[in-house]
Amino acid sequence: MRVIHFIFSRSIFVSLCAAFLSVQTFVLLNIRFNYSVVLLVFFVTLLFYNFYGILIKWQQDILQKKNISLQKYASSFILFLMSIVFVFDALMKSPQTIRILFIPAIASFLYTFLMLNNGRFFIVKKVTFLKTILLSFTWAYATVVIPLSNQVDVDSGLIFKMFLIRFFFIIMIGVIFDFRDIEKDKQFNVLSLAAVFNKSKLIGLMLGLLLTNSILIWLVPFQLMDIHKFILMLSSALCFLLFLLSLKRRNYYFYYFLVDGLMLFSGTASIIVTL
Repeated sequence: MRVIHFIFSRSIFVSLCAAFLSVQTFVLLNIRFNYSVVLLVFFVTLLFYNFYGILIKWQQDILQKKNISLQKYASSFILFLMSIVFVFDALMKSPQTIRILFIPAIASFLYTFLMLNNGRFFIVKKVTFLKTILLSFTWAYATVVIPLSNQVDVDSGLIFKMFLIRFFFIIMIGVIFDFRDIEKDKQFNVLSLAAVFNKSKLIGLMLGLLLTNSILIWLVPFQLMDIHKFILMLSSALCFLLFLLSLKRRNYYFYYFLVDGLMLFSGTASIIVTL
């Protein structure tokens, strides 16, 4: 059980989800996927989440005036260093990757500073949904744009539509976590979607996101079977179902296994149907 908790708490599982979404991007466009790019997405995700986790723990210890125990940070710091080594090596082998990673890196740092120190580091801390939009943008960019960055023969319009589909899917997942964190976000003056809308409006918002994403999925001309459209729509529908279940308080594994696991489910299902 401790091993499972470690995998979730140190963002290994969510990084795996990002990697599988990247593979799904290749599959949907019928492009042979690049192992090195998928690994890059995995380690970039692992790097950011452990960096973020270290800073948040440090902030909490400072605010609560606790003694800072290095042992508490050790595993996250080791994973953070491992990720830096891999990403640095990838950048040395392919310098043009720096340009590709620049945009998601900026978005990630803005998100981090927004969440630190009661939001005082960032002047637009009270802009509604900024937290959710920044994170969703970064995820969509990392799992769509980065995998396709070296594919010169892919239509840019199709990449943009793929980006929107992934963006709305991640926003739906983000709303579930926003609702879970509503009290904490209010405490830190962060106006998330859940902090602005009541339950009935959130349900309406999620229905709107589900409908919008379903229309986008239906209109995008994927080069493979229509079963992939069904998988993407099913993933969004399951996300809406989990949102309804999350309106009552749920445990740790509900969010970090079931909700985050929707990304792994969607990516894995797309891979399986092409075998």
